[in-house]
Amino acid sequence: MKASVIVALLFLIKGASASSVLNFTPYDKNSKDVFDIMEILMRHRTPERYMPELYFQKYGISLSSRLTSFSYKDCGDPSTETARLLELQVSPDPIRLSGVIQVAFKVVNLQRAVSPIQTDVTLWKKIWGMWIQVPCMGNIGSCGYRDFCELLVKRRCPKVFIENNIPCKCPFPVGNYTLPSTSFHIYAAGVPSGDFRIRVAFDSSTVSCSEIYFSLA
Repeated sequence: MKASVIVALLFLIKGASASSVLNFTPYDKNSKDVFDIMEILMRHRTPERYMPELYFQKYGISLSSRLTSFSYKDCGDPSTETARLLELQVSPDPIRLSGVIQVAFKVVNLQRAVSPIQTDVTLWKKIWGMWIQVPCMGNIGSCGYRDFCELLVKRRCPKVFIENNIPCKCPFPVGNYTLPSTSFHIYAAGVPSGDFRIRVAFDSSTVSCSEIYFSLA
């Protein structure tokens, strides 16, 4: 099931169908505040790793809190989680979009996962040392999806997944899955640079939950 996190990230870059989205952003999507927030979030920002110490002193930001490299962690409950991410590698770091990224992972799925699988995606961008949640707009951002399986029905499974026996359609069977370092061409013109954090939780984290920190340049 954790292998589907990668599918989810690649999918979300391209957007989802409106019928599958449960908007759970804390903002009123029709308010002026949302458009003001989005105007700030869509500005290109230099990743914190490249900022001088004077920047952190100016805004009262702890230098130790800056995002210095790609990282990930499990955010589920080990006692109930039925899928685990054992390894995840993404390069280059920072990621450059549009462009080619290298992805490799190892996952284990402990229980057969079947439809429906409610999925909550929360996306943040770091602004002046603070993580600001990206609203759900155009079905991209901090959105909830009624059934992750429905999102994959009409999506073509990447050839490399098929070659490595990695499922990308429901149901997800029990098993260990490994993707060797693989190139993906991502076309995402207009995505702003900066530091980001994304959490993907399946069935309120009872199936799996991953949180990924990354920078776009």
